[in-house]
Amino acid sequence: MELDCSRVQTLASLVGLAIPESDLKPIAIRLGELLSAMETIERELGAEMDSVEPIPPVFPRPDW
Repeated sequence: MELDCSRVQTLASLVGLAIPESDLKPIAIRLGELLSAMETIERELGAEMDSVEPIPPVFPRPDW
């Protein structure tokens, strides 16, 4: 998926992120590649992904 810098800037502003102009192009490239990979995974696994509960990326530590 190809994203342009203005789209990345818009997405970032929606979540309150300020991205310096010099970082927009590298972020657009990386985000586009990540979204493309996610689309491929979704196509390959399809409904199987919906049958499993998502696991949080960080497990709470005992002291929480």
